[in-house]
Amino acid sequence: MNSFTTALVQMRRSPYQSLAAILMLSLTFFVGYTFSMFLLGSEKVLQYFETRPQVIAFFEIDTPGQTITQVEQTIRSKSYVTDVKVVSKEQALEIYQQENADDPLLLELVTAQILPASIEVSGTSVEDLAKIKSNLETETSVEEVVLQQDIIDSLSTWTRSIRLLGLASMTILAITSLLIMIIVIGMKVVSKRYAIQIMHVIGATRWFIKSPFLFEGILYGLLGSVMGWSCMLIGFIYLMPWLRNFLGPINVLPVPPVFFVMQLSIGTLVGMMLGAIAGSVAVGRMIKR
Repeated sequence: MNSFTTALVQMRRSPYQSLAAILMLSLTFFVGYTFSMFLLGSEKVLQYFETRPQVIAFFEIDTPGQTITQVEQTIRSKSYVTDVKVVSKEQALEIYQQENADDPLLLELVTAQILPASIEVSGTSVEDLAKIKSNLETETSVEEVVLQQDIIDSLSTWTRSIRLLGLASMTILAITSLLIMIIVIGMKVVSKRYAIQIMHVIGATRWFIKSPFLFEGILYGLLGSVMGWSCMLIGFIYLMPWLRNFLGPINVLPVPPVFFVMQLSIGTLVGMMLGAIAGSVAVGRMIKR
């Protein structure tokens, strides 16, 4: 009887312990897979909002249209610029009139001739907005450049916090999974301690003693990963219509199929490695005794 078959027999002879380990690991991996989906979505949401803040540059009142067009073309050619919008004097007046529609006196005093044209520029990320501001400040026709630095700082803080939270959460989940398997396999090792002692005395190799428990841990990691991933996928498919309505214009869905394949592959590999480590640790302590 090989080690893999022995591991299956051990799982079948203690079904409740095995089922508890698999269910606990399934829950752990379900949370892990769900959180990885959340991290992917939050990353795209942050990327969407990172492009919302704009650098706004106001031109001199008497700047000719040709100069404004040249500035627009220069800024648009930058690799870190995603969108450029020029607001003419007339458009600026329309915006002013809409914002002050309830005050006729202010509308009478303002004409398009006294309003400056402006250019609104969006970058690929919040870090690029400072570069855009510097580029616009070098233009002699630009009178003032406005950048909402408080929004930029808030977005940068949120980005760093979510990434650190994701890393910490995945680490905690991995440690929790490892401890669960060590406890369950350790209980089985204790129940077979006399058989292990006899095998050790008659000259059985360490691999012969350890391999069934090692394969049992690998099976726990494999089954827990697959079951957790399956539950996550079913839940995601069920919630997809609601997510589309909730996210609106934010381009998060659909999730590329390759992400699910990579998610399952990496998660299963990690689960099997954790199972192998748990089995090795649990039986190794008994052999030392």
